[in-house]
Amino acid sequence: MDRNARLDLVLRMLRDRPGITSSELSEHVGTSVRSVFRDVAYLRERGYPIESSRGRGGGLRLHPNWGLGRVLLSAEEALGVLLSLALTDRLGLPMFGSGLGRARKKVMDAFPSHDRKRLTPLRERVLVGPAASARVVSSYGPPDPAAVRSLQSAFVHERLMRAVYVREDGERTERRVEPHAILLSWPAWYILGFDYLRGEVRTFRLDRFVSVREEPEGFRPRPHAMIAEIWGPDSDDPASWRL
Repeated sequence: MDRNARLDLVLRMLRDRPGITSSELSEHVGTSVRSVFRDVAYLRERGYPIESSRGRGGGLRLHPNWGLGRVLLSAEEALGVLLSLALTDRLGLPMFGSGLGRARKKVMDAFPSHDRKRLTPLRERVLVGPAASARVVSSYGPPDPAAVRSLQSAFVHERLMRAVYVREDGERTERRVEPHAILLSWPAWYILGFDYLRGEVRTFRLDRFVSVREEPEGFRPRPHAMIAEIWGPDSDDPASWRL
């Protein structure tokens, strides 16, 4: 069990079994009592209201008013939630859609300051633009899940990726790409990146990646420069599409 999964389990046990002892918690989580104390201290530092009862037989519990204001999410999970809210907001739901912009801000504000600092650079690299053209919609298909998982990891960890990519004319080519930004032009997803094969900035459709392999070499993201190179300085500012 990785750490985020273990912390999720600790929170659920504290919520569902108020008064649970550290020994009982260690048995359910599968770690030592010392590890449980470290996990509880870590969660308290991040704002989770964990209370402890004094005396013999005392236990641990989450404050009864604790709720969705504190949800333990990884950077990838948080980005997925924010992107989902942003997309739904852009689609303009006729019902229940008027407060989505405020909800997105509340979700972001709910994270501790160190998590917000970690998420901000990722958010600036995700763009939600206008809907795709009818031509693109008619030809766009579901991306390969394995390729997308590798691509997501390379994007988040700022690493180069080596990929097999299908061009518009159907020819397969091997590419080495720096994935600087993601663009959603519903329903089509694109990667904005530097293409070593062409020696320039290019856009890549997600559904045309046959395979992706993350490489150990890193790069410094420069999404704003990518936007200017692709759309030009005189175009409408696509930076306003940022998540």
